Amino acid sequence: MADNLDSMVRSIVPEKVVLLVQDAAAKLAEDSTSYVPGVLSITEKSSGVFITWRPSEDPDGSWVMTSDDGNTEMVHSRSPEEKKDQGVKAAFSLDVNDLSSFRIDEPKRGVGFPMIRLICRDGSSQVPLYFRNSSTSAFVDTLQGYITLRRSHRDPNLILVVDQKSEALAKSVSMLDENGDILSRFMQNPYMTAMTGFSKITSFVQDQVIPSVLNDTDAVSQEEKIRLMRELRLAEEQMRVHSDAAGEFEVVTQLELPPRPEIYRESPVAQQTWDSCKLSDGSFDPKKLHYLKMNIFRGGLNAELRKEAWKFLLGYRQWNENDLMFEKRRAKLAQEYMHMKQQWMSITEDQEKRFSKFVKRKSLVEKDVARTDRTVPFFQGDDNTNLKLLHNVLMTYVMYNFDLGYVQGMSDFASPLLFVMKDEIDTFWCFVGLMEATHKNFEKDQAFIKLQLNQLRDLVMIVNPKLANYLESHQSDDMYFCFRWVLVWFKREFSFLDTCKLWEVLWSGQPCPRFLLLVCVAILDSQTNVIIDNQFGLTEILKHVNDLSMHLKLDEILTAAEAIFHQLSASQNKLPSHICQYLNIGESAVSSACSSPSKSNN
Repeated sequence: MADNLDSMVRSIVPEKVVLLVQDAAAKLAEDSTSYVPGVLSITEKSSGVFITWRPSEDPDGSWVMTSDDGNTEMVHSRSPEEKKDQGVKAAFSLDVNDLSSFRIDEPKRGVGFPMIRLICRDGSSQVPLYFRNSSTSAFVDTLQGYITLRRSHRDPNLILVVDQKSEALAKSVSMLDENGDILSRFMQNPYMTAMTGFSKITSFVQDQVIPSVLNDTDAVSQEEKIRLMRELRLAEEQMRVHSDAAGEFEVVTQLELPPRPEIYRESPVAQQTWDSCKLSDGSFDPKKLHYLKMNIFRGGLNAELRKEAWKFLLGYRQWNENDLMFEKRRAKLAQEYMHMKQQWMSITEDQEKRFSKFVKRKSLVEKDVARTDRTVPFFQGDDNTNLKLLHNVLMTYVMYNFDLGYVQGMSDFASPLLFVMKDEIDTFWCFVGLMEATHKNFEKDQAFIKLQLNQLRDLVMIVNPKLANYLESHQSDDMYFCFRWVLVWFKREFSFLDTCKLWEVLWSGQPCPRFLLLVCVAILDSQTNVIIDNQFGLTEILKHVNDLSMHLKLDEILTAAEAIFHQLSASQNKLPSHICQYLNIGESAVSSACSSPSKSNN
């Protein structure tokens, strides 16, 4: 009944054109003098508010365009066939909620026409539109009736679409900002606050930066936290002598890399392929193990196979372990789990009064569980038993690894495991295996995160020196805007099911130990033109990177990342030695097993 009523309402609510800009011409290419006259409109529809551009229907339409140097050119409509072909390429219609930002270039010295270029959340941009008979103010004023806009303080020609829920930046750093008083003191006087004890610097990253990259926060706050982290890092480096030069980039001339090969993704590994690599006792044929892992890397796993396969990929079950051996060991591990679970469950309220670290970690777990993946049906509902299982797994891990305990973001790693395993004990031991590979991401000094970001910077320098130089000139070469990507392995960037596929690809350990970083490089490489052409500063880069969340196409990114790997591998004789180490190629190659969650099973 409700669906029928909704359909009826949609059918009777008329569309309303709230703005119509005649003679808005689309420029077909940056280096072209070809324009297509058209009409720009903002329209209210039952499904949302849409910005639309269509080519003009006037077959004789023509008007004069004036270039910056004062020269003029007549823009003529083409033949009906050519106009239709060009119009199809340039026409667009987008929901205002998919808009990330837009540029406005006003004519210089009164010569020419104002131009607007729309940039979408997925990183794409529409063709530039030139206004002949009107200014851009009516467009901006109308748009502000539906979305919140803010002019970039770095580039007055760039208008940012502000997420009202989180004031702008978002989905990168925040669900956990519970120590605002400490943060405010850092903001007021970071140097003096830091000098009260450098132990607070490492706590700042764990207590402030990680929360802020995992939750919604406004653009200004996010940029301030990242800038402060940079200041603290520099202050710390000045007071400490570092003998370890790992991660420093050796100066090399710009390399000419060969073309990237054409790469194709393959179908997910099916039960038949999986079983064909097994021996009769349930263990795996060591001669077929590399073949199997390469197939997982190239296509992931069928969903129904994950419950069994993830146990192997995460080291819960050994590849050479037969069914009987695993069942015996699994029973022993189940007893061990129940023993640790009973430890935290038996702590009384009176004991908690003298056990502050435990209480803090318990509180963090409870807060995180209450907000982890609640839009996923498996975790929806106030009385969802799966939330209780997730809570149990994380609390038991606190007892398993009390030195590390619980840090915000760990629940992001645990929830997909529970979704796949549907079993508390199996989930826990898979989580232990995954944390073996990722626990350094959550250590207080954040040294491993910084190392990975340095390695990412090094790779970008080789793969895309144009972007690397731009980031350096805009104080963004520390790559902190990729912090969330590395921290939780893109969990906040892809859908829940795409995350499962990405992770099993990474767990395969193929084709190199740092393939996660090549995924980062592939995404940044695809966004180069948007970042540079729009002259994004740190705030705009942060916003743009965050806006890519849930708009990234996983298979395209994996294909690009693999192509970059082969491109670099073909140039291994020219690459710096540490780049070869990241990629496990050349004379400096190290076993990829050293970085795989299943390292003990290869």
